[in-house]
Amino acid sequence: MPDNYLVELKDSVFRETSLTEAEFGDDLCIEFPSEADAAEWVSEQNRSHSEMGELTLHTAHPNDTSDVDAYLVFRPSQGVWVVDS
Repeated sequence: MPDNYLVELKDSVFRETSLTEAEFGDDLCIEFPSEADAAEWVSEQNRSHSEMGELTLHTAHPNDTSDVDAYLVFRPSQGVWVVDS
């Protein structure tokens, strides 16, 4: 079992919310003790952004060669969801 749960923040998080890249360092990742802790953090963040849309965790694909366990994206409540690269 992994010691941590690594989440990479995608561009939409910064484009559509008040969160800034400077808050997360150069790698734009957050390390959580567990998946449940990551989900709780996302839930807390969504309380601040619920009018605009929703932050969602997406588990990394099994063929993903990065070290991340999940990606955090923002899905607006109105308009078109732009997929992050």
